[in-house]
Amino acid sequence: MLVLNDKIYDYIEGESLYDFLTRANFDPDFVACEVNQSLVKRDDFKAFILEDKAKVEAFAIVGGG
Repeated sequence: MLVLNDKIYDYIEGESLYDFLTRANFDPDFVACEVNQSLVKRDDFKAFILEDKAKVEAFAIVGGG
């Protein structure tokens, strides 16, 4: 089980943060993420492997002007 912004998802062993965000309909290029309250750099999303029961928070990046 994984939790993303308080919504529960199935855990897939070996899944990267990048792949999980894509599966959850987030664009990994336009979000900031914390996993278990630790910020993960966007450059590390593909290498960051999620563990069962991880709590992920994704924040959309919004431009303005």
